[in-house]
Amino acid sequence: MEGLKLSVTGDLGPCLDPKSASISSSFVWEKKSFKKSSNVPSMTIDQLRFSELQLHGRDKERRLLLDFLRENYSMDGKNRHENHKYSHAKKVVLVSGVSGVGKTRLIQDILTQPVEVDMCGVFAIGKYDLQQQTAEPYLGIVSACQEMLQKMVDSDGTNSLASPETLDGIRADLLNDLGQNGLSILVRILPMVSKILGVGEELNLESSTETDGILEQLASDEGKMNEAKAKLHFAFRIFFRTFCKHLPLVVLALDDLQWADTASIVLLSDLLGDRALQNLMLIFLYRSDESDSATLIANISEELRDKASKQMVKLLKLDVGRLFENDVNSIILDLLSMDSSTATLDLAALCCRRTGGNVFFLLAFLRMLKDNGYLEYNFGLLKWTWDLEKIESETVATTNVVELTKCKMSSFSKDYQTLLALSSCLGHSFEKKDLDIVSCGKYSTDDFLAVAQEEGMLELLAGRKSMWYCWTHDSIQEAAASLIPTNESLKFKYDVGKLLLSGISEKHTGRYLFVILGLLNPFALTTDNLPVDERLQLASLNYLASTQSSKLSSISSTSNFVKSGIAFLPEGHWQSHTELSLGLFTIATEVEAAQMHEQAMNWYASKVIQQDHLTILDKLRVYRAQIQYWGMKNDDKSVELCLAALDQLGCRFPRSSILQTISLIFSLMKYKRELKKITIQEISNLPVVTSQKIREMGSMLNELSLHAYGTGETTLSGLCTMKQLSITLEKGINGSSYYGFVTLAPFFIVAFNDLKATSQIASYADAMRVREHGNLSTAGFNMVQGCFNLPWAHTWSHSLSVLREGYKNGMREGQLRNGLYCIVASLWTCFIAQVHLPTLKSDIEVYMRQTIELDTGLPLNNAILLKRSVEILLDDSEQVEGRQSLLDEARSLIGDDKFNGAMANVFQGQIYYATGEHQKGTALAIKTGILLKKLLSASANMPSIFHQSFSLYVSAQDTKSWRTRRRFRSLAKKRHDILRKWAKDGCPNVVHYVAILDSELAILNGLDKKVVEDLYQKAIVLSARGGMILDAAVANERLGRFFEGLGDTIEAGRRFEQAIQYYEDYGLMSRGMYLHKQYRDHISSWSLR
Repeated sequence: MEGLKLSVTGDLGPCLDPKSASISSSFVWEKKSFKKSSNVPSMTIDQLRFSELQLHGRDKERRLLLDFLRENYSMDGKNRHENHKYSHAKKVVLVSGVSGVGKTRLIQDILTQPVEVDMCGVFAIGKYDLQQQTAEPYLGIVSACQEMLQKMVDSDGTNSLASPETLDGIRADLLNDLGQNGLSILVRILPMVSKILGVGEELNLESSTETDGILEQLASDEGKMNEAKAKLHFAFRIFFRTFCKHLPLVVLALDDLQWADTASIVLLSDLLGDRALQNLMLIFLYRSDESDSATLIANISEELRDKASKQMVKLLKLDVGRLFENDVNSIILDLLSMDSSTATLDLAALCCRRTGGNVFFLLAFLRMLKDNGYLEYNFGLLKWTWDLEKIESETVATTNVVELTKCKMSSFSKDYQTLLALSSCLGHSFEKKDLDIVSCGKYSTDDFLAVAQEEGMLELLAGRKSMWYCWTHDSIQEAAASLIPTNESLKFKYDVGKLLLSGISEKHTGRYLFVILGLLNPFALTTDNLPVDERLQLASLNYLASTQSSKLSSISSTSNFVKSGIAFLPEGHWQSHTELSLGLFTIATEVEAAQMHEQAMNWYASKVIQQDHLTILDKLRVYRAQIQYWGMKNDDKSVELCLAALDQLGCRFPRSSILQTISLIFSLMKYKRELKKITIQEISNLPVVTSQKIREMGSMLNELSLHAYGTGETTLSGLCTMKQLSITLEKGINGSSYYGFVTLAPFFIVAFNDLKATSQIASYADAMRVREHGNLSTAGFNMVQGCFNLPWAHTWSHSLSVLREGYKNGMREGQLRNGLYCIVASLWTCFIAQVHLPTLKSDIEVYMRQTIELDTGLPLNNAILLKRSVEILLDDSEQVEGRQSLLDEARSLIGDDKFNGAMANVFQGQIYYATGEHQKGTALAIKTGILLKKLLSASANMPSIFHQSFSLYVSAQDTKSWRTRRRFRSLAKKRHDILRKWAKDGCPNVVHYVAILDSELAILNGLDKKVVEDLYQKAIVLSARGGMILDAAVANERLGRFFEGLGDTIEAGRRFEQAIQYYEDYGLMSRGMYLHKQYRDHISSWSLR
């Protein structure tokens, strides 16, 4: 393709007349024949000193920003790396103003002068680009982070802003918190991480200064946008937490935020909502005169105000306005190196009127005056002179700085104007070799770049291995772009894009992909005359871009690319270009599902599912996207879609619930016999399945098991486990086998009340996990282990540790759903384990806030119920009668959620137990029965069965009817016996339950005082040692009531006083106050003894 030439007659960008509110028609820039500068230095006395210009007229803004920066910050000692104290709150500065008013210069001037700022830390600035607004995600954030890392090392790789000890700490924390997989993602998207931390070979990381292929690391599986987003956000959160922990101050400025992509805004919101992230200051600079971005900026401002009101951030707003005459005069004096403040007042007044006090326009206007002889240095007089009347008559006022700059550019040769236009298409910054490619060697780019630098339009970026240039201001880039005639703009950029695409090597396509498509798509989408081969090439490029963008979780960019790609597909594409069509429509389904657009999701999915020549393996990603969508809504359709996909994979289930139950029973009996004959060694030696069909079947079985369990179809969930078990033993380990085995234990407990088999099955699952995944633990494995298996053989604290590790693994691996399920399971485990109530309430609120801020779409029903349960217990009211129960509120809180409906019964049982409402507890026990069949072997069954048995025993003691007493005793004994067997089989978490129930049974049986006291004392000791402070409180209260019934008020008072102390330690202040008020005399008798 030949070099591009702008097809206009005469100069591009001729000076406009006054009617267009620009420079008057009587004024033009002098045509110049620019030549490359020689090495002989020229005199500079007659030059305007733009490079030495200081900041003027911003004293107020400087003071506000410096005060805000220094707030709660002080330095103790002279070592800038040690003994620093700083504010823990994140800070945000919003800097607004029209284009060219000097926002960026203000921030740069303050934060790049460490002597004046008197602080240690690092400051970096990233910039968004109008041309890449809808294409390249995270552009500003990534560029700011890269600059920050670059500033922390010298050119030879040694540390500059951080001590060796600091870098060692940063490296250790990153390795510990991210692991190899997470750190690999970070190194790929921020290559400087590998240099600053010295990682690479020992971690098997591919550290490169190029950005080629960085996206491939962001998702291990296709079609998991939420997982990719979680991986990336987690990596960024750990990155910022680590650097902010080890550095006294981290300040990142993001320029032109009005052009930021949606993915960047979501990530910034996530970072600002991270309460563990401290010592960070973000500065957002944006144009206040960009109407197209007004909604975006308004939303950001509203969110920041909300976070500030919740004390999550400290907020400062700066509006940078126009300069006044005295400020303009100071700038002129500085440029002309003059001392007299009065000599230039008239010139300053005129310039202020002409430019409206806009800094960038003022400097361009002064440059124009100098270039055209209105302002010149008189060597005879040795001073600057100007003709005020001539300037007044031959220029007019304008605020259109782009047109002024364009008029300046029109004085260049046509070749240079063409090169300016070409450069504008390459973005805010570009590499010289890219300009060489698109200019096709037809122009002297070296001479052009030298002139552009001399004229203050481009600047050479320092610290780069190759020659990179950037525009000195957005308005200059806009002016260069405006040199392209409007009616030719799209076609011109399309041709530039084709030249760039053809001129780069195939391996570097990924690096330029977003830029290229930003040039190609706008024109291609408006014409029907492109050859078929070009349209197919565009479809392929957009497919590649949508794939990469989806891995970066940039939904808006992905949507734009995939829709463009589909638009370029020819007629009959499903037959002629099946693979490309499948890829585009699959991603389209996924991106619509991620946006919760049901109708669009179903339309794209139907196009894939209708293709008879595609296999089920081709269609699985579409099925999974729909399953995920309905699963977020906890809808039965997720189960139906799983069954449909498995049916096509050759895995079928009986549809009748009766047949499902029979099948499950026979399968459980079969494997109970067979597993006894299998050793761990035999399990470890099973082959690893390579068949994609079998592996996909195993994965889909896990999906079905989870969704069936969530919608209350526990029998179907059990059948999935049996199928998984059958496939594993017959075919080998399939990547999901460990999950199937680890979920088998709950069904053994349900069917056979067999705890001994639990540890055996868990060991099988662990052997499979190690065989498939090595020593890495996955979030799904942690979730099932922590909820269903470990509590039967280990203490609550061990389960909590595994669940919290599961959350960390989930965020690290991108298993967002399993990770968050681990954390909510840890919260209700804390409730069961009787953690301090106010602390638990705070933790629940943090979880709910984080889930909302992560925009996961995951239901919060369990957390909502748990939070309400804690709030009921924290109610200071001593009156419990007439209080609305959790179950009364549950329907409105969670709707028709079967699993959490069962959990509501568990939470309500503990509330009745804690508040002494044992008659209500008895009614609940009779109504719900033993909850094993609804909750399987979830650890919530332990306290639930205990609370039921306890309430029934107490009610049996209180009733006067012998029939009722016998019935209650029988129901309580049945539950009591279940707990006894579990304790006998080695479950540590029910031993103290059994001791408390033994004590209540002894009272019911009329045993003597000594026996009851010894039994309850044992129960109290076991409860206290295990940290079950609510149980210790209730046991003391019940023993106090027993002594009161015997007339022993002193011993009763002692027990009541201990109960009150335990209730207060638990945070149940209302119960403590009730006992103190009710048994004041008994407590006084004990105290006076």
